[in-house]
Amino acid sequence: MKVMVLYANAGNGHRRAAEALAAICEQDERFSEVKLIDALEYTNKVFQELYANLYIEAVKKAPALWDYFFKGTDQAWTKEKGRMLLHRMHGLPLTKEIQRFKPDICFCTHFMPSDIISTMLRKDMIHTDLNVVVTDYYVHASWLESYVNNIYVGKPESKEQLVRLHFPPARVEALGIPIDPLFEKCGDPQELCKKHNVDPELPLILLSGGAFGVMSGEDMAQMLSGITQPCNLAIVCGNNKKLQETIRKHIEAHPVEHINYHVLGFTKEMHEWMAMASLFIGKPGGLSTSECLACGLPMLIWNPIPGQEVFNSIYLLENGAAFHPDNITTLPYRIDELLKNPEKLEKMRQNALALSHPSAARDIVNHAVEHLDEGVIRISHVK
Repeated sequence: MKVMVLYANAGNGHRRAAEALAAICEQDERFSEVKLIDALEYTNKVFQELYANLYIEAVKKAPALWDYFFKGTDQAWTKEKGRMLLHRMHGLPLTKEIQRFKPDICFCTHFMPSDIISTMLRKDMIHTDLNVVVTDYYVHASWLESYVNNIYVGKPESKEQLVRLHFPPARVEALGIPIDPLFEKCGDPQELCKKHNVDPELPLILLSGGAFGVMSGEDMAQMLSGITQPCNLAIVCGNNKKLQETIRKHIEAHPVEHINYHVLGFTKEMHEWMAMASLFIGKPGGLSTSECLACGLPMLIWNPIPGQEVFNSIYLLENGAAFHPDNITTLPYRIDELLKNPEKLEKMRQNALALSHPSAARDIVNHAVEHLDEGVIRISHVK
């Protein structure tokens, strides 16, 4: 069989979920050819820039506007015509590529390519199985397709939501959000501490520097120095070299004896740092949340994007796998409070593990293959 895994690079989560599915497919002898596609690369440059950057700029600079847009378009079966028309207009090159490749099965981790394939199925332009993979713990109306084979969601409540929207229960599976297969076995924390020069006798706080938005590296380091409990503190700065350098300089100028700092740039070993960590501080994106759950890593949620990340936050908070400080100034206090209470931290860890789906990518691929050729369904809905 030939498989096509499609995403739109508008936010890293869609790409990372697609890469996880593609990695599983590459290992699977049932597939003769695997093609991973960014749907935006098959559109013109202007559309690419607007589609990807408009979302990123909106959530950074105008979160209230993004929240308004998110809620305004979250109306099942009433707002999809304009969206689908836009995707079809700019998706002709992708349509041709899909027809050329002739995939037996497709996985879509973004609604742009799934809109295009669903339309192709409606017009009998392609014969394939369309599997839609939702990458947050809430199903926004944008994910709804009238012609689809299966839809995969992160939690049981989302399945119930889709069933009430007339999706057949047998075609909706709550198998989790696909994450890198490396998270299926995160590794032994003691051995990893030796590898990364982390004191195994102290808890490790893992912080995503990007979650703090416009806060300067110096202000961030100063705020974190307010932690009074002995700990390891790893700050992941990603590709932001300026942030990384500023934090390093502040730490060198203002050392804190009871904190062992580890300032990281971009790393491909995030699964290892999560396996060592006792607490993660950052944004509750769908993929980051799922990775933390797979490692049994409690989250201190900060600065969630209005819309999807708020729903992700609610899911974690109501299940006791995360907490949210009232204010940035109280963040060190909340960290101290938790480090002083290892029993509470362990309970949160167990709660996180109970929600986890570390093998979600593998389970989704297996389910889709096992139910191949059961026929495309047309969702009956009242508009």
